[in-house]
Formats: sequence, C-alpha cells, structure tokens
Amino acid sequence: MKLMTGDSTPGEKPRLKYGWIRRPSMNRALTLLMIACLSLSTVSFSVSADETKDIPANAEATGSHDSLVAALAHAGLVETLQGDGPFTVFAPTDAAFEAAGIDLSTFDTDAENDTLSDILLYHVVSGAVDAANVTDGMVATMVNGDNATFTVTDGAVMINDANVTTADVTASNGIIHVIDKVLLPPADEPELVDIATVATNTGSHDALVAALAHAGLVETLQGEGPFTVFAPTDAAFEAAGIDLSTFDTEEENATLTDILLYHVVGASVDAASVTDGMTATMVNGDDATFTVSDGTVTINDATVTSADVMASNGIIHVIDKVLMPPADEPVVVDPFDGVTCAATVGIDSSGYAFSPTVVNIAVGETVCWLWEEASMPHNVKEITGFKSTTYVENGITSGAAAANVAFHHTFTEDTTFYYACEPHIGLNMFGEVVVGDGGTPATTSDDSGDESEDTPGFVVVSTLVAVVAALSLMGRQGRND
Repeated sequence: MKLMTGDSTPGEKPRLKYGWIRRPSMNRALTLLMIACLSLSTVSFSVSADETKDIPANAEATGSHDSLVAALAHAGLVETLQGDGPFTVFAPTDAAFEAAGIDLSTFDTDAENDTLSDILLYHVVSGAVDAANVTDGMVATMVNGDNATFTVTDGAVMINDANVTTADVTASNGIIHVIDKVLLPPADEPELVDIATVATNTGSHDALVAALAHAGLVETLQGEGPFTVFAPTDAAFEAAGIDLSTFDTEEENATLTDILLYHVVGASVDAASVTDGMTATMVNGDDATFTVSDGTVTINDATVTSADVMASNGIIHVIDKVLMPPADEPVVVDPFDGVTCAATVGIDSSGYAFSPTVVNIAVGETVCWLWEEASMPHNVKEITGFKSTTYVENGITSGAAAANVAFHHTFTEDTTFYYACEPHIGLNMFGEVVVGDGGTPATTSDDSGDESEDTPGFVVVSTLVAVVAALSLMGRQGRND
C-alpha cells in the first residue's frame, strides 16, 4: 500500500486507499503483545505436533522432551509407546526431569531399570483421555498399576502435584498432555510375611523368636491363621527372668508353651476392635482382659506400645511385659468317686490313732479310710479280735503303709471288723467297725490281760473278796442288835 496524499483534503489525516491510517493505542499494543507471548508459550507441541506420527516421534520433535525420550529408550519403552494404543501420556518437560534429579547413568542394574520403568509407566494411561473427560477428583489407573488423582480448579488441571501446561496434543496412537513435574509412583506396600518372620526381622524380639523355636511353635505361627500375637520385647523377656536353658523336661517345656500361647488369640483382633473391659480367650485356654484409658491399651498388666503391625497371617501388637497365665485352679480328684461313704476314718492330730477309732454302720454300707500327706505311713490291716496282735490271714487290708491312703470296703453282713496299723500296732493304734448288730461277740485278744478261772491266783482272790464281804455283813448286823 502506498500513501495517497493527492486525494487528501487539506486538514484531513492522511489515509490509505482503503481507509484511514489508525495509530494503535497503547492498550491495543499491550493486548497484541500478550497474545503473541501466549502463542509462543504453546509452541512446545502445537507447532510441531503431527497427528500422523506416534507419541515417541512427537515427543522427540518438541525439543523440550529430550529427557523423556532418552528415559523411554533407556527403559526399552519406545517400542511400547509406538504401539497401536491408544495411550494417554503425561509428558514431563526436560526442566521437570532436571528438577526431579533423575540421572539415567544411575540406572544400571535390572532392579534400577525396573524402578525407572515403573516411574515412566506411571505417566501412561491405557486409553484416550482428553481434557474434556477430566473431572475434579477423578482417579485414573496408570499402566504401572498405581492410581493418580486429578484436580480441576478454575479450568486448571493437575494430576497429583503436577500441572498440565499443554493439553490434548494429538498423536497417531493417542494423546499427550504436557506436565511440569515428574510423577513418582506411591511407595509400594511391603510384601507381607508371616508373624514368625516379622518378629524375626524386628531386631527387638529375638527372645520371643528363640522361645517359639524352643517350644516348637514357629511352624504354628507360620500357619494360615489368622492369629493375633501380643509380642513382648527382648527387654520384657529379660525383666520376666525367663531363661530358656532352664526349660529342659517335657513338663518345663509344656509350661513354656503355655506361657507363649497365652500371648496368642486365634483370630484377627486389630486395635479398633478393642474396647475397655473386653475379654479375649487366648489359645492356651485362659482369658486376658483389656483396659482402654485415654487412648492407651493394656492387656492384663502389659501396655501395648505398638499396635496393628500387619503380617500375612494376622496382626502383631508389641507389648512391654510378658503375660503370665493365671495359676491353674488345683484339680480336686475325689478318690471315692462313685462311692458313698457311710463313715470316713482318718488319722488324728497325734499321728498315732485312727479318728474315729470306732464307727457304726448298717449292713451293706461302706467305710472309707483316707489320709493325705500324713507325717508317717499308716495302713489298715484286719486283726483277729479287739486289740489283737494277730493278723487275719488273707484278711481285709489297704495294702502297704503309706502317707497317702484312700481305701474303702463295703460290709455285707452283721459283724465287727477289728483292724490295726501295722507300723504302729505296738502303740495301740487300733480301730473297729461295728456292722449292724455286731455279729458274733469278738474273740478276746491274746494280750488283753483278762484272767480266767484257770489262771493261777484267781481262786485266792475270789475267796478273799468273799471273806471281806461276809465280815462287812456281820459288822452291820452287830450294830443293828
């Protein structure tokens, strides 16, 4: 265009052939400058994106994704992203890679390259996700298996903590969104192992593991479960004074097993399930009681210092004391179970007499003799008569004398049963049982001291008694006269 001055009217502003020449105002100039700058800011993909080329080819052509392309090549993923797709790739810039401190020279081993692949595949969605389909709070599962979350605020889109700076760059096999940070996958949850293995690896439960091995319980706690184990620390075992070298016999090892199984519940009990006053039956059969106060949990008198340590077959709660099972109630065994004792004979406080010495029962009833932990051994042995020192051959007896005797006999006819304690017969330790009417009068014992008419001196004594009686009678008659 050229300026046409000849056609201008004096005093008019110069004008173009097709209209007036207008000097742009300052505001209009600033607006044009801003538009130009914004246009330049989107150059990274828009000017070079080729919808006929795949994602790696488009990334390589931008000039600002060299680090991404190099990383894909290092991890052997270029061919993957050249596949049919569709894929959606969130592409960090070179500046983003530099800020993340990713140095490809440090990825040498298979494990390190697996880590790099995991990072890169955390930037890829299998499927086409354009900007219009992204909503606030939406979650996408990335190709590496982890989830990423979108945030949409006032039209700005973020994926995790990275901003989408350029969206919807179309390639032949998917969509590219440029982001300003490298996305790092969430830390993988550690692979769970069984309770016994977890305890082995803590470094503070060596005493517990050793005790489990000593008692043969390691394999038990490697079973399917679920179990809940209250695990005392090494310090707790030391404070309890448990020395495995003292558990040698079967009985001692049974005691150790009882203690250890008092720390195990045969079910999954997490901290959230525990309430104040709750009682749990432990695997050994005894109960333990929980207390919850101001957020602190105790089981019996032990405090839970670390809760909900997860294992593949249950839960571990660390405690600061060894739990001791309650003392078993003594088992009372009735030595006369099924027997009705009409009378029970024991030993008196002197230790040298039966108590009672004489009992009366009916025919068909049973007498029981019982003493436990007597100060000396005693027995029951039938003798021929009252205080006789002759034993009845094949007679009734409790057997050899002992400090613990539980003996009973049922009497089926009218009789009087005489007996003695063998070791103490010389101390007149006798007893008798009168059954019914007592039966035939007892034979006088051979050492009773009674004298018969044939005994020398019997007649003399009898005569003297008669003379004394006669003289006494004569004296009374004389006074009466």
